[in-house]
Amino acid sequence: MALLPRNTIVTIENRRSRHVSWWAILCAAPALVAMLVFEYWPLCRTAFMSVQGTNLFGQPTGFVGLDNYVRMFKSIDFWHTLAVTGVFTIGSVVATLLVGLAVSIPLSTRLRGTGLIRATVMIPMAVSVAAAGLAFRSIYQPETGAADQLLRLVGIDGIGWLTDPSVAIWSVIAVDAWVGLGFTVLLLLAAFDGVPEDVMEAASLDGAGPLRRIRFIALPIISPTLFFIVVTQTIGAMREFTAIQVLTQGGPADSTRTLVIDIYQAAFGSGTADYAAASARGMVLLLLIVVVTAVQFRFLDRKVIY
Repeated sequence: MALLPRNTIVTIENRRSRHVSWWAILCAAPALVAMLVFEYWPLCRTAFMSVQGTNLFGQPTGFVGLDNYVRMFKSIDFWHTLAVTGVFTIGSVVATLLVGLAVSIPLSTRLRGTGLIRATVMIPMAVSVAAAGLAFRSIYQPETGAADQLLRLVGIDGIGWLTDPSVAIWSVIAVDAWVGLGFTVLLLLAAFDGVPEDVMEAASLDGAGPLRRIRFIALPIISPTLFFIVVTQTIGAMREFTAIQVLTQGGPADSTRTLVIDIYQAAFGSGTADYAAASARGMVLLLLIVVVTAVQFRFLDRKVIY
């Protein structure tokens, strides 16, 4: 068989490369169009609206520069909202991670019956956040709710789970942690299953107890999963809307008014469609998520063992 000239081979390879590139672009085009329409265009529109004035119907009335941002940062209510967002985010992340570890560590052992319990723990994954919020709102009802009735069995008077400003934020955090528990346990169980059994057995033979094996062997090995849970749960908590809206709508006394709830109420809940103020708050929320995520990668990633 005659060999083709080198320049002919190069020409054929270039044609194949161009053909593959155009085919790849064609296959990726639907996803790219969807990202442009549903992600980048709304983001650009939000940035545009944040520097506009709006009328009573939410229509832009003209460029106002940074007036929306200046008015927002001068508002004491905005800083209170940021503080509530921080408390809610930290509380949700810590509660989800600690409860997830407390549940997944016993279930990581290969004992009879753990399979059924594992399946039961995954139930929150199948429940929508709105449905969970409605269920917990019934549980938190004063006098007739299951939470108060259980407290009365041990001689404790009822608690204003959703009506006491000092308690409501923790009640909402508990619901958010419950909603995220199934996914967290699923990730942790998969991570614990990847811990080498021979390493754990060797540590046991060396005299390390169960707690020391978990702390110094298992947790460092699953640290990439822990880091992933912290980052994703932080982003999810900062963007949480449904549970808070169903349970408290930001009350009582704005004790659960996070930045997302503030954005919603500025746009739809104040009687006027102040889309400009809502857009400015949305851009601040985006910046906060980016900064917090970057800080987590900067400092927490150092402690991850890959």
